[in-house]
Amino acid sequence: MKKMILALAAGLIVTVAPAAAEPITITGDAAIKYQRDSADGEAATSGSVFTIKLKGEADLGSGWSLYTRLAAQKVSDSALSDFNLSPSVYGEDKKWVVAFDQFGVNYKQGNLAYKLGRQDVAVGTSALLYSRPDSNIGKKAFVDGLSVAGTIGALDISAVAAREDNADDEPENKLYAIRAGYNPAESFNYGVTLGRYSSEDSTNHWAVDGTYKLGKSHITAEYTKSSSNTKNTAYAVGVGHDFDDKVSASITGFRVEEFGSMGQQSDFDYDNRGIHYSLGYALNDRAALELVYKDQKTISERKNNQSFEATISYAF
Repeated sequence: MKKMILALAAGLIVTVAPAAAEPITITGDAAIKYQRDSADGEAATSGSVFTIKLKGEADLGSGWSLYTRLAAQKVSDSALSDFNLSPSVYGEDKKWVVAFDQFGVNYKQGNLAYKLGRQDVAVGTSALLYSRPDSNIGKKAFVDGLSVAGTIGALDISAVAAREDNADDEPENKLYAIRAGYNPAESFNYGVTLGRYSSEDSTNHWAVDGTYKLGKSHITAEYTKSSSNTKNTAYAVGVGHDFDDKVSASITGFRVEEFGSMGQQSDFDYDNRGIHYSLGYALNDRAALELVYKDQKTISERKNNQSFEATISYAF
């Protein structure tokens, strides 16, 4: 593992070093995951997933910086992968990839941070509307565009305008979204999100959300609806609790109808409803263990499906 990390770090340094006169900051994480997926009428899939991600940022001064990410993943079964298995990308039998999969420019001014380039993205407080998460790996897995996050006066602001980096045989759909949040009290935040997903069947979306904190516990709820004529709503309600500095747990109930999210790319499986359970344990300042169990059922066919993940991660 150390040899792979050093090789990835060397590649990352070579890529960003010529463009920067200032020191380069390199951070990363490595994770080993056991995963088992099952569904009614289908054979269960289980195996291991090994992932390394290295992020480099080169400071250019005056609030500007360059960023890139080098990621690698190896799986025992391709069905468990976080990379694109489309025939024009990696192919359905691929079991490992290494790629520079994110890159672009950062700019910070005042309380706002801008990112222009290839990046992961989430729309909605719970990523209910749309998600191409940081856990994705490799080519054709993110979006190209501009995102903004920060505060303007008393408002929390996040926005994105981007085009999907899809497989060659898929359309490069576009997404636009903006959320404004407000804190009427230190323990309470609520917000409104407006979005549009531009494709062959373009849809408009809106969402409302709220988060309330009480001591070491919090509850977050989000509801969204699209302009589709049918099957156009989604919601997620989650409760979390930090028992101490090491142990935390959460439970989230959700329902995402077929056209309730942007391009059927919610962080929760579309056309599904169910409950997700999560338990986290900090082994030390850098290492952590996370257990996740997903108990779901498809809305259209009432077909049960479950997933269990046990992940040990290390940040460096």
